[in-house]
Formats: sequence, C-alpha cells, structure tokens
Amino acid sequence: MRLLRTSSNHTMTSLPTLRSLAAIAALAAAIAAQSPLTLGNLVTVRVGDGANALTNATQAVFLDEYTPAGVLVQSIALPTAPNGNNRQFTFRGGSTSEGYLNVSSNGLYLLLAGYDVPPGAAVTLTEQAPASTTNRVVARIDLAGQIDTTTALTDAYNGGPTTAGNVRAAVSDDGSRFWLSGTGASGSAGVRYVAAVGDTTSIGVQSGAPTNTRVAGIYDGQLYTSSASTVYLGINKVGDGLPTAPGQAAVTLLQGFPTTGGTAASSAYDFFFADPDTLYVADDNAVASTAGGINKWTRDPVTGTWTKQYRLQLGGAGAQTAARSISGFVQNGVTTLYAVCNTSGLATTTLVSVVDAGPASAVTALATSPANTAFRGLRLLTKPSTATRFPAACGTAGIKLNGNAEVGTDVRTTVTNPVGFPFIGYGLTQIGLPVIPGCACTLGHDFMLLFSTPLPPAAASHTLSIPNVPGVVGLPILVQGMDLFAPGGCTQPLDFTLTDYFRFVIQ
Repeated sequence: MRLLRTSSNHTMTSLPTLRSLAAIAALAAAIAAQSPLTLGNLVTVRVGDGANALTNATQAVFLDEYTPAGVLVQSIALPTAPNGNNRQFTFRGGSTSEGYLNVSSNGLYLLLAGYDVPPGAAVTLTEQAPASTTNRVVARIDLAGQIDTTTALTDAYNGGPTTAGNVRAAVSDDGSRFWLSGTGASGSAGVRYVAAVGDTTSIGVQSGAPTNTRVAGIYDGQLYTSSASTVYLGINKVGDGLPTAPGQAAVTLLQGFPTTGGTAASSAYDFFFADPDTLYVADDNAVASTAGGINKWTRDPVTGTWTKQYRLQLGGAGAQTAARSISGFVQNGVTTLYAVCNTSGLATTTLVSVVDAGPASAVTALATSPANTAFRGLRLLTKPSTATRFPAACGTAGIKLNGNAEVGTDVRTTVTNPVGFPFIGYGLTQIGLPVIPGCACTLGHDFMLLFSTPLPPAAASHTLSIPNVPGVVGLPILVQGMDLFAPGGCTQPLDFTLTDYFRFVIQ
C-alpha cells in the first residue's frame, strides 16, 4: 500500500490542494477495489469500518482477502451509495445471521446478499421494512474485483414492525442466476430463485417449511440450506438439483440430523461438503453445549444416515468458542478447513484454520477482526472449473460433473435418471459424431476406459482421483455416460443411450 504524505514544513494547505488530494485518494481507492483476487487465498466478509461500535444499524461492508497464513492482502469496499445501476449495499452490524458468502459453482464469482440502504440506517429500514421499500440486494464480485449490485429485489424477505425480514445468503451455479436464503413475511421467505442478474423479482421454490432458512449452498449440482427451525435442525436438501419452479421443491432434513431439541441440539449456519459422505457444519451453539464449533458428520453410503463424529473448537475441546462460517478443500485425501469463530464474552471474531486429523486436531487462529468490526461469511478461492459441456444426449439419462480437476483432487461424475444399466466412460480424444448412421446418439470421445457404476435410486456415480503429479497438468480428459438397455437411442449392437459429455483439463 502506498501512503500519501505531506511535508512537515507546511503548516497550511490550500482548499484546491485538499480537493486534489481527495480526488487522488478516491481514485486510489477505486483502483484498489479493482485489484484481482488471488486463487488460493481466503476472502472473509467484514462488517463495519471500525469508526463506531456495531449495532442493529447498518454498517459498511468489506471483502477482506487473506493469505492462508492470515496475512491481509487487500480490502474491497462494497458500495455505500448508488452508482449508475449499482445499488448501495449494507447489512446490520449486530446481526450475526446476515452476511454469508458463497463462490459460484464454476468458481468465477463471489456472492452475498444485503440491503439497499446507506450505513447508519435504522432497523425500521432493514429487517422491519418491506422489500418494496428497502430492496434486498445480491452482490456479485468477480475474480478481478469488479462489483455488481444491480440485482435488487422488491418481493423477497419482507419485514414489518413484528416480522423480521432478513436476507442472509446468495448462491449460484454460473454467476448469472441466484438462489437466496433468509426469513420474512409469509410468501416472501425461505429459499428463493432469481432468474438473471439485474432482476427485481424472485420466485419462492419451496413447497413447505421451513421458511426461516439460514445459509444456502450448492454441492454436486444439488441445492441445500441450513436451518434451526422446529424439525429442520441442520442441513437440508432443497428439491432435486437446482429448482426453479414456484412452490415445487420439498425441503428435507438430511437423515440423522436432529429433529428435536431446538438450537440446543443444532444451531447450524454454514457448511462444507468434503465429499458426498463427509460434511462439516459451523454451529454457533451456546458454549456450554456439545454442539458449538465445527462439527464433522459422515454418511453411511448404504443407509444414507448421517452421524456426527466430533467437533473442533478454537482453544481445544470445551473451549468457549463456536463457529458460523466455514470453507475448505481436500487434496491428497487431506481436508483443510477455514472458519470464522466467535468466542463467548468477546465482541471480536477470529479467522481460524485446521487440518482435520481427528478430534484432537489443533484449531489455529489466523486473524482477529479489528475493534468495532466483525467477520461474517468466508470462502477459500480454489481454482475455477475447466469443464466444458457438449450437448449429445439421447434418451432420459443426464450427466453432472463435480470438481475443478486440480492435481490431488477428485472429479465426480454422476449419471442421473438412468433406466437401464449406467456406465461412465473416459477418453482422451474428442469425436463428437453420431455413433452409427441413423442413431440419435452422439459419441463424445474414444471411450478408452469404461466403468460400471453402483445403481442407487435415480443416479449412478464414479469418482476419478487425479494424481498429484506435475506431468498430468494440462492433460484434457473427456467423460460421457452410457445407459445400457435403455430405449430411445441406439439399437445396434444393443439398446443404449448416451448423455451429454464434458471436457476438462487437469490443472
């Protein structure tokens, strides 16, 4: 950072000079806000500029970029005044349920949600105001640091004198459409869908409770939300895939999470899937409970039941800490987590890291929020996906791909809705031609390797573990699904259909 200094020999500065300095400072701030983010670093949401204590009034919001060692790289200020089509963006300083951060599934955008009011706005203009008066805003930030706050909703998370209307999180698969979570008046709460950047209206996708939802997230093409309402005490699946139709998505608590005991049993906020059978949940429960902190859950792949294995806390087991935000990555089979912790009796929040080696794993403090500020959401910036999808499907089976193809990580391919016997094929040479004349299927690649897959209801998956070997970097891989004995595609030599196919590059 470069600091502007004045000479100690000068005791008076002219008004034009002051104006010039102010203009230069404003320009420098604008340039700093556009500094590219660095992959591999952490981004945390900070509420407050430190000038005043955090209250229920709105505060300025910043994205603070840290190295994995906890060194501050830069701060990006979100707009506190309208600028063209961009709206102002704030949320309440004292509200721990607001300000959660997500990265789009393709890895290209950061996303969060707030209010279209300036700093200092009273609670009557935020959670107690209808969205038609105080729009609920989605902020989208790309990896170059460019901010878009043009999506300002007039129908989401309405509040009133006796009804809290909180918008809490936004998530996206590609950065062009969004799913939001929060709470509010009937008909405006729960998980909602926004079809495009810049839209002013949204769709409630849920078919029922809970309408008080906390943090929305996407894993492996499936939408989830956390909640602490009645029987939805933990992480919940929202419909099938990424629902966009009004009122059609049933919300289902993951089997094994508690359905009784209220927030004493589970006060889940943010969450991180390490793989389909391993889930870490940030819980801000009372420190005297057995739930507050980072909870590790694992799933029995046969029964589908999730079981809590242990929890991790800053300061060790029994410490006075809990957690609200969490992010992480898995490489070479090792899970590294990052979280925002809150300590009982302290106004500050702490950015922490932990390598999960079991219940005795040490949780390390990396950075503490400055006075009169607090950390809220958190995400690790992993490499964006290199996958490109090519249309080729015939029949009813679909395909989805999860993973960024970084060395030492897994790429998981799933054939959805098979009606026969599903297979997943990998190749190195792209073909993209019909299988045989008169066949409706397109062969995407040379099918050098073909794997049969277990067949649970409605889906079948295969995991490709990419070795951590520098020599494979840059290697293109193609993957396509086959549904053997399925009608509606090819009939020679046997009935089968093919899915779309993906091409990704190991990085």
